Amino acid sequence: MSDLLVRAATPGDSRCIATVHVQSWREARTEQVPAALVEQLDVELSEWRWAARLRGETPRGGERLGDTWVALADGHVIGFSSGGPTRDADRPRSEPELYALYVLASHYGTGAGAALLEAAIGTGAASLWVLSDNERAIAFYLKHGFAPDGAVRTDGRWGGSLTELRLTR
Repeated sequence: MSDLLVRAATPGDSRCIATVHVQSWREARTEQVPAALVEQLDVELSEWRWAARLRGETPRGGERLGDTWVALADGHVIGFSSGGPTRDADRPRSEPELYALYVLASHYGTGAGAALLEAAIGTGAASLWVLSDNERAIAFYLKHGFAPDGAVRTDGRWGGSLTELRLTR
C-alpha cells in the first residue's frame, strides 16, 4: 500500500484536480447524470476554473468552493475535497459544508476519502449535498456520521433532473 498524504491545494495542483474531477465523474456518475452534463466534462475547462479558485478568485460561471485539499499517493493526486461555510440559509453560518469530495475509483477503500473529508470539514457538525442515487457516496457519508435531514433539491440545468439529498452530522 502506498503512503497517503493530504495537504492544502495550491494553484499548481489545478491540472491534477481537474483530471481527478473529470475522471471520477466518469467513473462514478455517468449512469446517474444527463448525457449533456457528461459531454460537458472537460479537463481544460475544469483546470481553468480550479486555477482561478485556488488563486482565491471566483471563476466566471463557477463558484469559489472554499478551501481545497488534495490527497496524494506515491506523489500523485488521487483525490481532492473542498469545504467552507454552509451556503444553506437554514443551517447555522458557523457550520461547515462539504462542497466537493472526489477520489479516483482505484483508490476507494484506502482511507483517502476519510482523510479528505476530515481535512475539509473536520469531525463535528457539518452538512453536504449528494446525488440521491449515488449509493456508494451515501453509504460512505453514513459511515462517517451523516444522515439525511429531509432537505432535497433538484437541478435541471442539464436537460434532465439531478436530485440531491442534504446530509447532516
